[in-house]
Amino acid sequence: MLEQSDYKIDRIDAALLEELQLNARIGVVELSRRLEIARGTVQTRIDRLVASGVIRGFTANLNLEAIGYHVKAYITVEVKEGQIDSVVDPLNQINEVVEVHSVAAQGDLLCLVVARSNQHLMEVLEKILSIPDIARTSTAIVLKSQTENRCHQLLRSLGKN
Repeated sequence: MLEQSDYKIDRIDAALLEELQLNARIGVVELSRRLEIARGTVQTRIDRLVASGVIRGFTANLNLEAIGYHVKAYITVEVKEGQIDSVVDPLNQINEVVEVHSVAAQGDLLCLVVARSNQHLMEVLEKILSIPDIARTSTAIVLKSQTENRCHQLLRSLGKN
């Protein structure tokens, strides 16, 4: 796999990635038609983007509210001195913790958590706080998502370079 900084996105890659961001189920023939390039070129570029790690996979973009997870919260986790590695695995064992990031901020980790209700969120927080090397948490409940997944706009700007 290439280092991420080694891969240069050109305008065709950017357009291809933008189309895939909007609809990952689009076929190679349709991509070829939309981008006005040969089908073999589309397939070769997709294969190269996968091999280089630019495309990590083809997944469904889920609406978690539609399956009953109506509460979303960002939880800042402060970890006891030098114990980040000891809490990541236990956090990943909690189904409702959908993302965990090391951050340069007030806390050590930032977790995106989903829950069915505020009560359920409290239960998830209790699970998180029961992890031995977690010192404290703070929670910001998402009231309304204003902007989500803006990658397609970023890709447009990359394609102009």
